[in-house]
Amino acid sequence: MNLEADTKSDRPAIRFHDELAAKWEGIHRSSVFKSRTAAMFSLLDRIQPIGSSWLDAGCGTGTLARILAGRGIDVQGIDGSSTMIDIAIRLSASQATSGKLSFRQVETIETTPFDTATFDGVLCASVLEYTESPERCLSEFRRVLRANGLLLISIPNRDSMLRRLYKWLLPIARRLTSRPVLRYLEFSRFEASVAEATALLQRCGFTVLGHNFAGTPLPKILDQHKAFGMLINIVARQDGGRA
Repeated sequence: MNLEADTKSDRPAIRFHDELAAKWEGIHRSSVFKSRTAAMFSLLDRIQPIGSSWLDAGCGTGTLARILAGRGIDVQGIDGSSTMIDIAIRLSASQATSGKLSFRQVETIETTPFDTATFDGVLCASVLEYTESPERCLSEFRRVLRANGLLLISIPNRDSMLRRLYKWLLPIARRLTSRPVLRYLEFSRFEASVAEATALLQRCGFTVLGHNFAGTPLPKILDQHKAFGMLINIVARQDGGRA
């Protein structure tokens, strides 16, 4: 019996991302993904120091982990997709920063195999919306972070009119084409406003330091507006205490 296949049949979001793995690097080279990555990392650029050891939770093929490694940071990437991890390992081997990168598959980012207070920072880009419990994920990130460690996340923006439009169009797209147009919305469940995200982070032991918006094909002035930007990028600090 193929246990891995049986597990994935119960986790459609993992299976969906396995199917995308071969295209993932190309997707990240698109203008939309480049702009959202730039917006996310611009939040980190405002804060120093950021530490030397980070966890990339839901690392995919390691695109963002390689950016962090290029900044001199040791990065441990984890993901539920074995296909994504295989590609991440292969791509990192050819990088000058390969010694700073390591990758492993995990069952879920809600619980990780790392000791308490292991990392200076946690990156989690557009992953929480696919998990069973974003709150458990955030609590786990707080656990593995050192006191006053940083958290850099992106989550879907509930207030985005464009996201609302895409969700309305999803059933129409299903009927009109067999292509995976907007299909990620079938699995992207969690979303929040800035106020809701801030409250959630506070409950999980974080203090929000800043946020911005991104994730659309619209001009920058609209892409970074809260009424349109499909993602909220947030940088927060672990409050230093222990639950």
